[in-house]
Amino acid sequence: MRKGQIASVDLFIAFTVFILLISILVGMWNMYSQRLNEGIEYEKMRLAAYHISDSFVKTPGSPSAWELSPSSAEIFGLAIDDRVLSSAKANAFANISYSAAKEKLKIMGYNYRFRIKDLSNNILLASGMAPAGDISIVVERYVTYENEKAIMEFALWK
Repeated sequence: MRKGQIASVDLFIAFTVFILLISILVGMWNMYSQRLNEGIEYEKMRLAAYHISDSFVKTPGSPSAWELSPSSAEIFGLAIDDRVLSSAKANAFANISYSAAKEKLKIMGYNYRFRIKDLSNNILLASGMAPAGDISIVVERYVTYENEKAIMEFALWK
C-alpha cells in the first residue's frame, strides 16, 4: 500500500470512531437530561402533595369556617386540631367540583385523589380520580376522623 492510501484509511477509521463517540455522547446526554427532568417533576409533585396534606391535617383553612361556603375558601384545611379532622370540612372538600378543587389547591397541571380510610382500609370518604399517570405521589397521614383513628390519603399524579 502507498502512504496516501494508509493515511486515508486511518482518517476514515478516526472519523468513524469520532462519529460513534459523538453519537454515544448525545444519546447519554438525552437520557440523563430526561432523568433529571423526571426527577425535578417528581420533587415538585412530592413537595405539592406534602404541602397540601400538611394543610389538610394541621390547619382549619382560610377562612376558618370555609365549609359553610366552599367557594369562598382561600386555603383548604380540614383540621379542628392537629391531625383531628372535621367531618363537615372533609365532606365539604369532597363535594367541591374536581376542577374547582384543583384550582384552589394550585395543582392545575396534576390530577388528584383524596380519601379517608379507617385502619382496616375501608373507604370512609373519597373524591378525585384514581391514579393513572406515569409519575405519582401518595401521601398518607394518620388522623382522627369522627372520633376514630383513620388514614387521610392524598395522591397526585401526572
